Amino acid sequence: MADRALTYKVGDLVRWFEPYADGFMTRDAGKGIVLKINKYSLQLKSEEESYTTYEVYRNKHHDKMVFESRELQKINE
Repeated sequence: MADRALTYKVGDLVRWFEPYADGFMTRDAGKGIVLKINKYSLQLKSEEESYTTYEVYRNKHHDKMVFESRELQKINE
């Protein structure tokens, strides 16, 4: 569905994929623009986990939604 190795930056044009709760099927998809990058880190026992989410303006719905990188695909134009 998306390129996991790719990182995104503010202003990137992306295709977003909104999965159903079970994560196996796509509920909705469209194009949008990355507005904000949120980086989180969690301390779990002796390990530190970090992950990133992306706030995307969805052109189709005229709203903002937060996605993980696996739910995005960069559009090269």
